[in-house]
Amino acid sequence: MSYSWGYGRRGKQDAGVRWGMGRGAGGRWRVSEMPPLPPPPRGVLRVAASTENDKGLDAPISYRFARAPFITVVDLEEGRVIRVQAIQNTLAGGARGVGMAVGQWLLSSNVNVVIAPRLGPNVSLLLNQAGVRVEIVPPGTLLGEAIRGLGLSR
Repeated sequence: MSYSWGYGRRGKQDAGVRWGMGRGAGGRWRVSEMPPLPPPPRGVLRVAASTENDKGLDAPISYRFARAPFITVVDLEEGRVIRVQAIQNTLAGGARGVGMAVGQWLLSSNVNVVIAPRLGPNVSLLLNQAGVRVEIVPPGTLLGEAIRGLGLSR
């Protein structure tokens, strides 16, 4: 019997048995699956939250972080909301490592504050090391209320 190891579309293969990694070819998440955001203007605080829908500041915080249906990004300048964008979370259906993929996308989007009900240990460490402030709020809280309650906006 001979064994051949390799990485195919589904991950490791051993004599026809697939050990799915759920990340596509090469076993890596592609951050490009989420639309890139332009950097915020100088002096703007960028806040991101996991939300249940695309209703902007009226969207409830999702009980999930990385598997939330939407990531809503809010740009604040001197406590005023200047931009709100709800982005469909195309990474939510991944098998493993979704939190890290979303965390990397948040970093590439220049997010300063993350609002979520809870975070996994790996993404929490990633955001902490990058200097991103993490605020834990109960799921179901409206995003606008959470932002005001945290003192981020007026």
